[in-house]
Amino acid sequence: MKPTNEVNSNVAPISENGATQTQQSPPVKKAGRGNILRKILSGDFLIGDGLIKHLSFVLFLVFLFIANIGLVYYFENTAREKVKLQNELNELRSQYNTTMSDLEKSKQQSNVAQAIEQMGLKELRTPPQVIDVEQGFFDDKSAQK
Repeated sequence: MKPTNEVNSNVAPISENGATQTQQSPPVKKAGRGNILRKILSGDFLIGDGLIKHLSFVLFLVFLFIANIGLVYYFENTAREKVKLQNELNELRSQYNTTMSDLEKSKQQSNVAQAIEQMGLKELRTPPQVIDVEQGFFDDKSAQK
């Protein structure tokens, strides 16, 4: 054997006390991540056997994306409809309050008296009197006719 200056990488170096030292090699960086990104951007993954092999999963993902888009539109329209109905409810509530206020105003005695005078009637200043009639008073008169 010839002596060489090369160190065999499989053999651990020996320290002065005779114990072997282990060298830790730096972790190997995978070059696959950049390669995968390049395949995706170039579209090479679409023509390989991997797409056909996982076609059902890819179709499932496409279905999920379409369902997600549909749900987003549905919820946006629902939120828009909710805001529209809330505005309509507020408008109807204010209209109700206005109508009730006008009704309360028209029910006041002074307003009722003015409306009665316009119809040609007069407001009574004395309370009405109760007239007591004997029982059968009206029956006798109708029988005599």
